[in-house]
Amino acid sequence: MNLIHYHNTLQLSGPCVITVGSFDGVHLGHQALLQQMKSYAEENNLNSVVFTFNPHPQEVLKNKPDFFLINSFEQKITLFEKIGIDAVVVIPFSKEFSKQTPINFFEEFIFSKINVKAVFIGPNHHFGKQREGDANTLAHLCEEKNIKLFTAQEFRIDGVEVRSTLIREYLKQKDWKGAERLMGYGMR
Repeated sequence: MNLIHYHNTLQLSGPCVITVGSFDGVHLGHQALLQQMKSYAEENNLNSVVFTFNPHPQEVLKNKPDFFLINSFEQKITLFEKIGIDAVVVIPFSKEFSKQTPINFFEEFIFSKINVKAVFIGPNHHFGKQREGDANTLAHLCEEKNIKLFTAQEFRIDGVEVRSTLIREYLKQKDWKGAERLMGYGMR
C-alpha cells in the first residue's frame, strides 16, 4: 500500500476509484464500503484510493467536547492495508482547511489532481465547510465530470446502524463486546 501525505501536489499513477472520510474505527460499515470500492477497482483495472484526514476533524474543530478516537492514525492505516487498499492519501486537517466549500474541496483537492473514475461514499456522507456538502452535492459534481458515484446502503447488525458514534458510546460504557461486534475486530 502506498501512503501519501498531501502537500499541495499529488501524484498517483493511473486512473482510480476513491472514497473520502475520517474512517474512525474502520468499523464493519466502513469495511463494507471499502470492500465494494476495492472490488469495483479490481473489476475495472483501477487503483483503490482512500482520502483521509490527520488529525481527525473533531480533534481540530472541537465541536464535541466528549469526542475521542476509536483507534490511532497508525491503527487506521494498518486496517486499510489489511483490506488491500492500493493507496491512502492523508490530507492535513486544520481550521483553515475546514473552511473549504464542498465544491472547492472536491474540485481543488481531488478532481483537479488525479484521474478519478468513480467515487464511493457512505449513506451519511457530508463534507466541506460546516459539512454543507452531501450526496446530492457530490452527485452533481460527479455528473459534471462524468464520474460514477456509488452510495453504500446503511450497514446494520441486528437492526442497528453501524456508526462510529455508537461504537464510542459502547466504549464509554466499557461494553467491549458491543463495540467489537460493530467493528469486526477486537480492541484488546
